Amino acid sequence: MANDTILVVDDETDLVHGLRRTLSMELDCRVLTAENGVQALDILSKTAVDVVLADILMPQMDGLTLLERIKSRDPAVTVIIMTAYGTIEKAVEAIKKGAYDLIQKPLDEERLIHLLRKGLELNRLVRENARLTEVISRKETFGSMVGQSRPMRAVFDKINMLAQSDVTVLIRGETGTGKDLAAQAIHKLSRRGRRNLVTVNCPALPETILESELFGYRKGAFTHAIADHIGMFDQANGSSIFLDEIGDLTLAVQTKLLRALQSKEIRPLGSNRSHQVDTRILAATNQDLELKLTQNRFREDLFYRLNVATLTLPPLDTIREDISLLVAHFLERVAREQDKVKKTVAPEVLNHLMGRQWPGNTRQLENLIRGWYAVIPDAAITLRHLAADPGSAPCQPALMDLNKPYQDLKEQAIEAFTLEYLNRLLGETGGNVSAAAQLSGMKRQSLQKIIKRYGIDVQQLRS
Repeated sequence: MANDTILVVDDETDLVHGLRRTLSMELDCRVLTAENGVQALDILSKTAVDVVLADILMPQMDGLTLLERIKSRDPAVTVIIMTAYGTIEKAVEAIKKGAYDLIQKPLDEERLIHLLRKGLELNRLVRENARLTEVISRKETFGSMVGQSRPMRAVFDKINMLAQSDVTVLIRGETGTGKDLAAQAIHKLSRRGRRNLVTVNCPALPETILESELFGYRKGAFTHAIADHIGMFDQANGSSIFLDEIGDLTLAVQTKLLRALQSKEIRPLGSNRSHQVDTRILAATNQDLELKLTQNRFREDLFYRLNVATLTLPPLDTIREDISLLVAHFLERVAREQDKVKKTVAPEVLNHLMGRQWPGNTRQLENLIRGWYAVIPDAAITLRHLAADPGSAPCQPALMDLNKPYQDLKEQAIEAFTLEYLNRLLGETGGNVSAAAQLSGMKRQSLQKIIKRYGIDVQQLRS
């Protein structure tokens, strides 16, 4: 594979140059060279290398020492040792220290190529296994949070850090970005994770009920209070409480919540005594709390109590490379929940999903896929289904990420427009390419080339 990299380490200059030419042609890979082990380690510290082919006797550092250093840094690197002084003892020592194999000089070119090809295959298998292990581990740890983009990896890293302490966390992000999932992950990974996370949906409870639900009440505190009621803070004693959409709290409830955060004490309604609770606070909002501060709609002292640590979740428009993973995740989850056969999605549908806007973020994508299971009987989702479903129809070009180069954004916009245009055009003509060409004012051959380039199956669109 053209992306593979081999590092040849030997103090024989002519041999190294000859190997570089031969291996580059035979294996179609990048070949780096070093004259000794010290140079090799310097290269390995700066560049990803798949296979190291190293001589056993070199100045400054011998091949076995280099082997040990390489394996201590990155066990996935495949190391093959060359020697003109091959003995059983040396071979056994090299294998024990992690060498993939040993080859004697003068080199048998056919055997060397075979060994290196096998070494590259082994390296790919080891790294792919490590990647899958990480994905499985992350899935088990973060539940329904899915993503391998740089912003999502940063989110996972920060969740891991926040879980190691008891600080109050304010989780911010647009509607549908998974703030509740982040709260669950922080709690699950923390020392409190053995106990249930207590969740309060702040907008769902009227002010008159919210206070009694948060702090509890005593029998006789008000009409119909016929027995003591344990509040959510007490339920979360020794655990964590998640205050979802905290920006919707009224000022009156904000004041009472502040008191609880400051003193770590709560007083149930109808009681004349306060008591302490050991509860970690996780809060979330999709609102601009700083703006609410200037409008005197959110208490400044409460804001600073909540904003000890902040976790911001990225909108789906900024992590488009994760859409294919999310689609696969939701397809599997919905099928499992509904005990149905898992549906598949055509490549052109994935291209369309990656090119449209997502104002509702991940939740909107999940609801779209749930809709597919509800109204589409077919096992494979194609552009024909999207054309028939207004909820799935292509949207406006994606919002611009100004951190990307102009040319990339331009190509993204053109692709989104082309997919939308082809979808509507072929949907209008029932997959009739000749009619579509006439309607579009294009030559039939030109339209066919565009259809082929975007991988659209015209047969699926024909009724």
